[in-house]
Amino acid sequence: MPIEIEVDLYSGRPNPRFALSAAASAGFERRLGALPPLPADAGGIRDGLGYRGLRVTGLSGGFAKVVVSAGVVEIHDAAGGVTRRADPGRALERWLAEAGSGQLPAADLDAVRDDLAR
Repeated sequence: MPIEIEVDLYSGRPNPRFALSAAASAGFERRLGALPPLPADAGGIRDGLGYRGLRVTGLSGGFAKVVVSAGVVEIHDAAGGVTRRADPGRALERWLAEAGSGQLPAADLDAVRDDLAR
């Protein structure tokens, strides 16, 4: 099963999705494993209208999903546990968004890039 990325962008209509290649999947897993723990007093996953982050599914190793949003990474395991990691400078989020270049509609990718530029 390929790793699939959902861009959490819309309310009331389907979010855009794209799949990672085998090489990009290995790169994602390497980057994910290198993230530092998130401090206990750090913020959480973004909520509200507009771009909220990226949801990653199709992972191996007992992971149900990973949510990458605004410098926070939540790793959900198959047993229901959640581990939180920091994404300094939103580097993983930027890398994942750019992995969707060529697969996502240009307007959707631009919305993500605009948010990452703030």
